[in-house]
Amino acid sequence: MNNQLMEETYDPKKCLKSIFFARSGGFSSKRVCGVFGFFVSLGLVIAAFIFDKEVPEFADMIIITSSSLIGVDAFRGIFSKNISN
Repeated sequence: MNNQLMEETYDPKKCLKSIFFARSGGFSSKRVCGVFGFFVSLGLVIAAFIFDKEVPEFADMIIITSSSLIGVDAFRGIFSKNISN
């Protein structure tokens, strides 16, 4: 029963769409930039590991900025729910 419920509720297309689109249905540039920054920083860390180099210092800034962009969008969504109620 749990397996059947899991298959009905999890849709990979909806999951990917929710990453890039806001709840209102519009395209969220903050989320796109946040996800892009996450993948760039992940690539830097992996490349540094493969080539046995130190991770560049600006990778910290990319990680913080991309996390902030994703967080700002989530934070804004919390307050927009409260305002509309």
